[in-house]
Amino acid sequence: MDELKLFLASYWQLVSAFVGFMLLVLAIKVWWQEVRYLFMRTGWSLPLAGRLSRAAGKDHKLGNDGWYPIEKQVCHDFYVHYKDFNQSPDYYEKCADYLNKVEESGRKKKGPFLWLLIIGLILLEAVGFAYVLAPFMAKNASSNEQTMLAWFVAFLLSIAAVLLTELTGKEWHKNSLINKIRGWWEIEGKQSNLMPEKDISIEKTYQDNQSPKYLQVLNRLSANALVTPSYKTTVITLLYICFLAVGAYLVRSYTLDADNTEMVNQGMVFEQAAGTDPFALLEQSSAETSTTDDAIALPAELAEVNATADQKAANEATQARTSASKVTFVILSVIFVMIQVVGIYFGFAFSFAGKESEKAFNYTKDFNSAEELNEWLQLKKDLIAAQAEAYLQRLREKMSRRAVISSNDREALQSGSSDRTFHHYLVQHEQKKQISAAQLVSSAQTAPIKATAAAAEVPSSPAVLVAVPEKAAELVDATGHTLPADLEGLDLTTLQDADLELLAEEYKLDLIWLKKQQRLAQIKNKARNA
Repeated sequence: MDELKLFLASYWQLVSAFVGFMLLVLAIKVWWQEVRYLFMRTGWSLPLAGRLSRAAGKDHKLGNDGWYPIEKQVCHDFYVHYKDFNQSPDYYEKCADYLNKVEESGRKKKGPFLWLLIIGLILLEAVGFAYVLAPFMAKNASSNEQTMLAWFVAFLLSIAAVLLTELTGKEWHKNSLINKIRGWWEIEGKQSNLMPEKDISIEKTYQDNQSPKYLQVLNRLSANALVTPSYKTTVITLLYICFLAVGAYLVRSYTLDADNTEMVNQGMVFEQAAGTDPFALLEQSSAETSTTDDAIALPAELAEVNATADQKAANEATQARTSASKVTFVILSVIFVMIQVVGIYFGFAFSFAGKESEKAFNYTKDFNSAEELNEWLQLKKDLIAAQAEAYLQRLREKMSRRAVISSNDREALQSGSSDRTFHHYLVQHEQKKQISAAQLVSSAQTAPIKATAAAAEVPSSPAVLVAVPEKAAELVDATGHTLPADLEGLDLTTLQDADLELLAEEYKLDLIWLKKQQRLAQIKNKARNA
C-alpha cells in the first residue's frame, strides 16, 4: 500500500491525464449522437466563426422553390438528426423482432461499471509495462524523461491490447452465430443454397417471416461468401499477447541476470580495492590479531573448506533468489494473459454481430413498450424542430440587419418566412420521397410491358416442323392420369387399339384416357405437318 501511495504521489499527473482521457473517450462513445448534435449546433452558433455569423455577411438569392439555400442548409443539418427519431409507431416491435431473428435478443452492451473496470485493467497493464520499459528507454535521457516515455509507450501497448481483445470477442460471437446457421442448415438437409435472401433492415424485418431460421439470421449478418467462421483477428491477438507476455518475461529475466553479474563484479572489485588500500590492510591486520588472541587459528585445510562452504551458500542463495524472481516473472506474464482473456470474454458477452442489432438495442434498452418509445421519440422530434426554428429565426435576423440589403430583399426575407419553416421543409421532404417511390414503382411496372413489346416486334424466322413423339411427362390431364416411367418416349400414334388395351391392362391405366391421349397426339402431329 505504501508503494502504491508513493507511485501515485510521484506520477499523479500522468495517472490523472490518462484517466481523464479514458473517461472522455468513454463519454463520447456512450453519448455519441448527443455529441454530434452538440458539435453541429456549435458550428452554426459560434459568435464570429459560426456559420450563422458568416452567412450574415454574404449575399443570398431566393431560389425558384421559394427558399434561400442557406435556410435549406440549416433545415438539412437538423433533419439529419431529426430522422433518427422519425420512426414508425411499431418501431419498438420491429426492433425486438430484428434482435430475436438474429439470435441477439437479451444481449446487452457494456455498462459504466464494466468500462471503469476496463480502464482499471488498462492502468494496471500500463504500470507493469512502464516498470519493464523504463530502464531501457532513451539511455541518454534523464530519469524523468525515461519515465515519461516509458509510460507513453506502455499506455499505447495497453490500449492496443484492449482493442484487439474487444475485436476478438466480437469475432467469436459472430462465429458462434455462423456455426448456428450452418448447423441449422445441415439439420434442414441443405435444402437451399446458403445465401442471404435479401438485405434486411429494421424497417424490413417482417419480409422474411416465412424463411427458415438460419436464413433469418444470415439475412441480418455480414458473412463471407462461404458463410464460414473467420479467425483473422484471433490470430493477430494471440500473436500480440504472446509477444508481450514472452517479451516482458525475457526482459525481466535478462535484467535479473545482468544485475546478478554486476553484483559479482562489484564484489570482486571491492576485494581488489581492499587489497591495495593501506587503511583496509591495517584494519584486516588488527582483526587477525584480535582473532589470534581470542581463538585458535584454523589449519589451512579447514580454512579452505570453510571458505568453500561459504561460497557455496552464497551461490545457492543467489540461485534461489534468481529462481524465485523468474517464477514471479512467469506469474506476472500469466496475470497479463488472464487479463486479456477477461477482455476477450467482455467482447464476446457484450457485443452485437447483426448489421443493425446495436441500433435496435439502443431504441429498446430503456423502454418497456412501444408507447414509451413513441412518447420519447415525439419529445426528441419536438425538441429538434423547435431548435431548428430558432436557428432559422436567428439566421433571418442576422441577414436582415445587413446595411447593404435592399428593401425588396428585406421584404422577401420577411414576407415568405411563414412558408419557410422546418415543418414545411419536412412536408416537402416527405412529398419528394413519395414521388420518388411512385416513380420507382411505375418504372418497375412498365419494364415488363416494354420487354414484351420489344419481343413482339422481333421478326419471326420460318419454323422447321418436325413430328415429335409425345412424351410421358406431357401426357398429364386434370384428373392426374399419366404414363408410367417405363413408357417414357413411347409414340402413341403408332399403336393399334389392341396395343392400347394391353397397355391399359398391364399398367392399370384407364383405356378411355389412353385412347384420348393417342387422339390428341395425332392431332398435334397433323398440326405440325400442316
